Amino acid sequence: MTPDSWISWGRFLLVVAGALVVVSVGLVFTALDSDPFGAPGMGASLRLVHVIWFLGGLVAAVLAGAAFFSGLASFFWSATLRRHELLEEILRRLPD
Repeated sequence: MTPDSWISWGRFLLVVAGALVVVSVGLVFTALDSDPFGAPGMGASLRLVHVIWFLGGLVAAVLAGAAFFSGLASFFWSATLRRHELLEEILRRLPD
């Protein structure tokens, strides 16, 4: 892959990370905002649903972190490839 394609891939991963952060915050606040003791006799099942939403938000946050750092790694790899190409060009232009 070319350095420009690595930059495009990094931008895509950062956009995905941002979307996952929004999903994560939404899931966590939905799980924490509701009253798990709303109906008598159904408190345990409602708490289970809210725990599942909370864990879903936690998983989305972990995936957002992975996408974010993968995007940063893509930018780093692009810079490494550009530096390597530049050094090769400099070495080609040097007289023998």
